[in-house]
Amino acid sequence: MNKKLIAAAIAGAFVAPAAFAQNSSVQIYGLLNAEYGFYSQPNTAAGVGRSSVDALNSGASRIGFRGTEKLGGGMTAFWQCESDIRFLAGSTTTSGSLCDRNSAVGLRGGFGSFYVGTWDSPLKRVVGMARITNETGWIGTQTMTINAGGAFSTGFSLRNANSLNYDTPNFGGFSASIQTTTTNPGRHHNTTAVAPTPKGRLTSLSGQYVQGPMAVVLGYSKHDDNRSSGGQGQEDTAWAIGGTYSFGAVKLGLTYADAEYETGPGASVQRKAWAVAADWNLGGPHMVRFGYNHAGDAKTNAGGGANTGAKLIQIGYHHSLSKRTRASISYGRMNNDSAGTYLLTGAGAGGGGGIQAGDDSSVVVLGLVHTF
Repeated sequence: MNKKLIAAAIAGAFVAPAAFAQNSSVQIYGLLNAEYGFYSQPNTAAGVGRSSVDALNSGASRIGFRGTEKLGGGMTAFWQCESDIRFLAGSTTTSGSLCDRNSAVGLRGGFGSFYVGTWDSPLKRVVGMARITNETGWIGTQTMTINAGGAFSTGFSLRNANSLNYDTPNFGGFSASIQTTTTNPGRHHNTTAVAPTPKGRLTSLSGQYVQGPMAVVLGYSKHDDNRSSGGQGQEDTAWAIGGTYSFGAVKLGLTYADAEYETGPGASVQRKAWAVAADWNLGGPHMVRFGYNHAGDAKTNAGGGANTGAKLIQIGYHHSLSKRTRASISYGRMNNDSAGTYLLTGAGAGGGGGIQAGDDSSVVVLGLVHTF
């Protein structure tokens, strides 16, 4: 009898963990991005010859842990903790602390997904669906669409802390997302120091339709008591529309964005931008990527801001060494208007300095990306 009880206990010790394992799971994932850029730009002082540097950049390198647990009744609990990997010291601009990227805990089911934590705004997410080209790295496009760049001093490509998020279910290809933050302005990602009186709430909405070869997206964000000037009662707002369509071996993307921030009572700055990009699969492991980004003038309501725009041209060849590893060689050139001061995205991280108004810059980039 005792032998039977011992055998049953041993069997139970193995069966119970297996039963729990069926209801929960944990995954480790990430990306390592190494970019070696040969960068040419004018020096910061007028009349000084051009300078050249070679530098490394590891934009968007990350490691994450995520898991789920089935709760019954069609409901699942989920969590995620994603962090920057600074394996090239000083090449990123985020905090470098644990869970500083998209990290949250939430519930999902037939009602959709509700989660709380630090997460990309819906506007940032839908622009990412349409732009095709990278947001960060040596020739990332974030300064040319919904983030700060040139004479436009505030941005909307944001990952917001203290956020409440809801994603709807998919209704025949249609879905939507909403995000809002708490009113503590001193704890939002990338916010500047402001007095405790402004409420500092951020709200973002998006809608998307994805069906077959086509995707259409629309996003909007509003920052109460804005970050650009920290002024109580002032707002930053932005919206974007875009989409992608696949024509056989070619995937085409188009993005249009319109952003405005208030710099004081009755004063504001507005910028429109658009981008077109394409991936062309040449067969097998070979792919070519094209990108053209146009940032319009940062116009003030007093008539200022003329000729402050810029154009970014990109072309690159990508070779898939495996399902997880890809090598590339790319070229990017930033052409500023006569009063434009845009830098290539990787310049600040990779060793470049400032730029004189109207000057251009360019880079040749060797890249190696591994996902896991």
